[in-house]
Amino acid sequence: MVLIAVACLVPVYWYVPMVAIREPVALFSQFLASLALIIMGINQFLATRAPGLETIFGPLDRIYVLHKWIAITAMVLLGLHDIIDADMDGLRGGVLSDVAEDIGEISLYGLLILTFASVVTFIPYHLWKWSHRLIGIFFVLGAFHFFFIEKPFDSLDPLGLYVSGFCLLGMVSYLWMVLLRPMAPRGHGYRVSSVKHLDDMTEIELRPRGRGMRHKAGQFAFLTLKEAGLSEEHPFTLSAAPRDDRVLRFSIKDLGDYTRRLRREVSVGMEAAVSGPFGHFKLPSGRDPQIWIGAGVGVTPFLAFAESLKTPVSGPVKLYYCVRNQGEVPYVAELETIAEDVGNLELIVVNSGEGMRLTPERISADLGSELARAHVFFCGPSAMRKSLQGGLILKGLKASRFHFEQFEMRTGIGLGALAAWLWDRGLHAHEKKRARKMQPAE
Repeated sequence: MVLIAVACLVPVYWYVPMVAIREPVALFSQFLASLALIIMGINQFLATRAPGLETIFGPLDRIYVLHKWIAITAMVLLGLHDIIDADMDGLRGGVLSDVAEDIGEISLYGLLILTFASVVTFIPYHLWKWSHRLIGIFFVLGAFHFFFIEKPFDSLDPLGLYVSGFCLLGMVSYLWMVLLRPMAPRGHGYRVSSVKHLDDMTEIELRPRGRGMRHKAGQFAFLTLKEAGLSEEHPFTLSAAPRDDRVLRFSIKDLGDYTRRLRREVSVGMEAAVSGPFGHFKLPSGRDPQIWIGAGVGVTPFLAFAESLKTPVSGPVKLYYCVRNQGEVPYVAELETIAEDVGNLELIVVNSGEGMRLTPERISADLGSELARAHVFFCGPSAMRKSLQGGLILKGLKASRFHFEQFEMRTGIGLGALAAWLWDRGLHAHEKKRARKMQPAE
């Protein structure tokens, strides 16, 4: 965030002196457009998953959240740029300035439509992913608009070169994603060695065809099966601890069209590619008490965590495995066996189908005075996470010791909640109006 903020503040150095000789309102509009291009160039780079990206910007799950909000911020900046008149007197336009102005309009409305499609999460994933690739085209059109439109500085001036640098970063990143990356060897080669169906979950074990991939317990990777209809790349948590032979295991819940098709069609012998690993969701060092909370398929990183405990280097661990009914406990026997072997792991199944519920009060009561020293790891629905996180912090847990992943790679901005709220308010107003009409006249 600091790096992005600094990148946005640098143009102020060149814009401020121009206030004395140019219309301030129009200059401000030009400044907003420059900021939009800078952060869109950065955003195109964030989408590449380039090596070292997590070192600079944090774990990939957070990068995807940052990516979404940068895109929304860019659209706000472009919208304001379009509303606030950027025309200035005394500027000389080149032969392409009129064309660049029209191209800019196309770029703006194309980006607005595609960004809106990205935050409206009811659009099917495969359609969204296909349309999302078009954003880079409209970004290129926006860069063309910047290069050739009338502006109070030349594209070869320091300010022009600075903004152009980010435009170039974005265009190169886009070309890499859509043209070069698909042609390059993708990830590590694997072959499906085992398939198991566990209730509504499919467990796939992969054996490397070469050296394989190193990972840490709790990380995730992108899986591509080299089979018609299953070649779309998707992220899944690695549900087993690292092994010397680099065999990987994914435990995939049936949550959508792709995962249901995978359940029906995946078979032993299929070739696969695995890209990664990603994520900073990992066990801490030291012997402080730990709380693991896995809800449904959210138990998968804790399967890997539990296997890692076979080397006794941690303090006491309580694993709360939250399920809706007894049929949703596919790994309980495996976890119980590990708990018996390592001695410092306690498994607690919280079955809401039997009226059980995990609350901050229950966790606090189980830990007592140890809560302030504990590390809490959570993987599950965001609403549940927010409730437990807020409650535990109020009861003495340090905020920095609540660890979680934002594992939804595609998230909205609350439009569904807003629509539900407006609907409820409308129904409430309608009922009040109806009740007043039905009241007898005095």
